[in-house]
Order: sequence, then C-alpha cells, then structure tokens
Amino acid sequence: MGESSEDRESSKQKSFRTVVKALITDRGEILIGKKEQEKGHPISGEWHILGGHLEHGEKIEEAVKREVKEETGLVVDVHQAVDIMSFSWEEGEKDSLQIVFHCVADSHDPEALDDLEEVKWVKPDEITEYVHSEEAERLEQREDQAQFLEKMQKMPSA
Repeated sequence: MGESSEDRESSKQKSFRTVVKALITDRGEILIGKKEQEKGHPISGEWHILGGHLEHGEKIEEAVKREVKEETGLVVDVHQAVDIMSFSWEEGEKDSLQIVFHCVADSHDPEALDDLEEVKWVKPDEITEYVHSEEAERLEQREDQAQFLEKMQKMPSA
C-alpha cells in the first residue's frame, strides 16, 4: 500500500533540520573553510562559510559558537542574524532551515580543525570567488547577505 500525502508530510517534517552559518569577521576580512574530501558530501573539498547543524535542545547562538570553536578554535561574539532561509544542496536531500549570523572573531589566527582541510581570511569582495557556487549565488542574490557584504567592503580593514 502506498504512502499517503499525510505520511509524506509527516516524514518531511521529521527530516527538516536547522543549519547555523557564521560570517566571521576580523580586520575587514571574512573567514572561510575548505571542507575535507568526504565521499557523498555536497561540498566535499569546497570552500564555504563555516557552520553546522543545531543539536537537539541547543540554543541557536550557542550552536554557532560551538561550531566555530570546533572548526577553527576561535571564540566568537555572535552579533546578529544576517539572513534566514530554507534550502537543500541537491535534489532529494533533506530541506534545511539556514540561519546566517554575523560573528566577530577574538583573534586572526584560526586553525583548520574538525572536518576542515584549510581556513583562510578573504576580502568581502573576493568571497564569492572561493565558496561553493550555490553559496556564492546566495551571497550575491539574497538581499540581506548581499547588503552585508556591501557594508563589509566599505568598512576600514584595520
């Protein structure tokens, strides 16, 4: 017997997840990370804005801080949400709610930890040249993210 539309809707709700992303800034630059090669991962070997999944019962701002610390060793101050959207990397993947935060780093010396091969600071006007094409598209086309980058470009880098 086939699955009813109610069952499919229930299944979709159960598979929905929350992703927190951190536009980490320091000295006029934004920190990005290069994901380790991981078979089947949609951004394997790609540069991206740092972040990860919200864990059950975790406060959103704490999830951002935890993910940044796990991936870079940096402590960040979470300033504000830049953008909130839903997305999936590819057809058939779980939909995700993604919340992008502006965070300020406590130092300019991150390490590539957890599942990262490398980390690097980039100028706001260079970030879309590095990150995964879908993420670059969101940075350019999502109004709030584009405005954030525009403001970053106008800020002094000292």
